[in-house]
Amino acid sequence: MGETKVGAYNCLPALVLLFGTTSLAAGAVYAMPENLRDLLIAWSLLPFLNPCRTRLLVEYFDPLTAACNATSRTLQGLLNIELDEAELVKDPLRHVTVERVRSLAESVVTLADIEYPPLLREIIDPPLALHVRGRRELLQKTAVAVVGSRRASPYALNATRHIVAPLARDAKFVIVSGLAYGIDAAAHECALDSGGTTIAVLGTGIDVVYPRSHKRLFQRLERDGLIVSEFPPGTPPFASNFPMRNRIISGLSLAVVIVEATSRSGSLITARMAAEQGREVLAVPGSIFSAGSEGTHRLIQYGAKLVHDANDVIDEIPGYARIKPQETALPEPPLREVLEALSREEATHVDAAAEKLGRGVPSIAESLLQLELGGWVEALPGARYLRIK
Repeated sequence: MGETKVGAYNCLPALVLLFGTTSLAAGAVYAMPENLRDLLIAWSLLPFLNPCRTRLLVEYFDPLTAACNATSRTLQGLLNIELDEAELVKDPLRHVTVERVRSLAESVVTLADIEYPPLLREIIDPPLALHVRGRRELLQKTAVAVVGSRRASPYALNATRHIVAPLARDAKFVIVSGLAYGIDAAAHECALDSGGTTIAVLGTGIDVVYPRSHKRLFQRLERDGLIVSEFPPGTPPFASNFPMRNRIISGLSLAVVIVEATSRSGSLITARMAAEQGREVLAVPGSIFSAGSEGTHRLIQYGAKLVHDANDVIDEIPGYARIKPQETALPEPPLREVLEALSREEATHVDAAAEKLGRGVPSIAESLLQLELGGWVEALPGARYLRIK
């Protein structure tokens, strides 16, 4: 790979891990082993080399490349693996075809690369390689994660838009989430719809669209955002992958916002990992009668900051000024009357709106269509409408 100049701030920690600490100085030039990137990619393709074992390698070997010179018995005992697996760690390029490694070289960012996201370097178990698709320059920008329930309520989806739009549009934060149903998808879509940017962290291979219904969003992310995964191409959505994925969501971000979560939600795993990584953890409150708010309310009880609007998030990130909320002019009557009859928290059926206003259903339906076209309301299944402005 030639020589690498260690002048960039975000490159130095990786080289300390890879080459040791004996003679590093900012601005100096160091010869990088010719096959270092190949080694990192090959190690990342070993399915048994999980984040915990990767951390043990990094902590035990200084430099990391010394693992190739260790005995198989040493690696077997350190990593609690079989002897044949230890042989794979010792000489990964002999067992993972060089052709496969080289075929991935252009679509991977390794721990040895300056492109590797600086915040992710700081976590205790950073992935050795990230597969990327899209605008990889987003890895260097300030990011905020927004995650929550897969079965998101209308209130939670509305709250997500209320918080994400100003963060992405006005504060220019990259919005990080996990491409799951519910809050994750809403966060990605809102960031893009607002003219902002977003990163999706997958629990599958970079070439696997999961869930399948998000194919159009996946393609949009490839074009206008960024998709990343630590899992090799072709990896299916194993349940065990998603907790590992969550540490990358929080690791890429300065703050993590939990919008809605039950007491057993996977979003709470992300919150815990964020706290362990020294990130800010914030939560959106909900109804005390909603099971979907139990997890977020517990987070607030345990010290997470309550989020009412985007400025509550911005206040926790040094160097960013509060933003002035955009003033939205209400539509003219009689559309305004229909709009004010709707709720931002739960959807209203067209019949209920007609009864509340004392007007016929056809008249209300026509007004709702105009409000929907104007971006004031969202039409939900079953002739129900949610106010979004």
